[in-house]
Amino acid sequence: MPDPRDTILLVDDEAAYRTVLRAVLEGAGFAVADAADGPAALEIVRRRVVDLAVLDLMMPRMDGRELMQKLHAKVPELPVVFLTAHGSIPSAVDAIREGAADYLTKPLGHVDDLVRTVRRILDHRRLQRENRVLRGQGAEADPFPAADPATLAILDKARRVAASDATVLITGESGTGKERLARFIHQASPRADRPLVAVNGAAIPENLLESEFFGHEKGAFTGATDRRTGRFEEADRATLFLDEIGEIPPGLQPKLLRALQEREFRRVGGDRLLRFDARLIAATNRDLAAEMRAGRFREDLYYRISVVTLTLPPLRERPRDIRFLAGRFLAELAARFHKEVPTLTTAAWQRLETWPWPGNVRELANCLEATLLLHGEGPVGPADLHGLETPVPGPETGSPLEVAERQAIRDALARCGGNRRQTAERLGMSVRNLLYKLKRLGITPPVRRGS
Repeated sequence: MPDPRDTILLVDDEAAYRTVLRAVLEGAGFAVADAADGPAALEIVRRRVVDLAVLDLMMPRMDGRELMQKLHAKVPELPVVFLTAHGSIPSAVDAIREGAADYLTKPLGHVDDLVRTVRRILDHRRLQRENRVLRGQGAEADPFPAADPATLAILDKARRVAASDATVLITGESGTGKERLARFIHQASPRADRPLVAVNGAAIPENLLESEFFGHEKGAFTGATDRRTGRFEEADRATLFLDEIGEIPPGLQPKLLRALQEREFRRVGGDRLLRFDARLIAATNRDLAAEMRAGRFREDLYYRISVVTLTLPPLRERPRDIRFLAGRFLAELAARFHKEVPTLTTAAWQRLETWPWPGNVRELANCLEATLLLHGEGPVGPADLHGLETPVPGPETGSPLEVAERQAIRDALARCGGNRRQTAERLGMSVRNLLYKLKRLGITPPVRRGS
């Protein structure tokens, strides 16, 4: 019997044939998402998790082999079964060499041939996943590289809490590695053979957030032309990561709380209650206790998500991580760009270790990538470190850290011509976090040069 939640992506430009195959697969217990062409199939994969793809080899707009390449770019381990006419069997054989799991000739000798093939491949894939987990190889070799004692202590706590299904709240500034820590917990958990389903509360327009969480029924609102599966549904038996949970609008917080408490929800525009079983990890760069006192975040939701709280220190408070991560980044970037790993002078290392890093690990990675690409011959000195200008002395107020952070943001704004989105990207933080820092540090951006 198939896993009742196995979803098959079925792509064929012949509507009648597609309808027949859909009925056969659904009759065998599979969920089916079908599309008439490659672009529609890619949109389905963007919105929901699929476990196997059945593709017609010869289609207009985008043939099956090209579609398989694009699917594997998004989901590298997705099994693909091709349907091919007798005359194109050589192309199907080539597709096997390129990564397809199997092929069947059209018309099928018997419709059960498709069901048997799909079951066989999914069973084999499931067995491979289970073996990887049993061997301890289901996760990255080093999902959260670190060397600083403060970070290693956090990882030790994360490893211990991963074994349970306890809800975890990860706090810390933008760019400190909250999503990586969520993946670290997921990969060390009993749910490691299932996906980590992530949704960012700050990246989705407020009017679409409920649909993103819970999905919607066809006709639920203008533009809802099809039923859509939400992230809660996708995360069943897996791990749900709610990033930037502090940005969720107050109007949606009661529905989120109820879903987490009752482990059930309704799609937007739907009446049927859907149950789910997911481990929750949430993250925020906000002080949720302060947000709660200000009335912007529900107290009961706060206590629901903060069963265990892990706080990632900013990079400036993890000095050993700066040197350790910089060395890793330089080695990885040099390999990617086919360049030699550069040598940094003592002064350059000192600059890295004393810089305030308002954008944290993302800013460090961005700085080193730009440095590697722009640097010529010889050792890298402090003046070669992209974007790390020496803070200009002047009548600045605040702590030495605030003075340095203020200067770093001003330098980035100047380099980006006042464009806040580009500045945030350069510093490795969200636009919303940049705006917060501009206000807190009393920075007036220069006149904007471009959009």
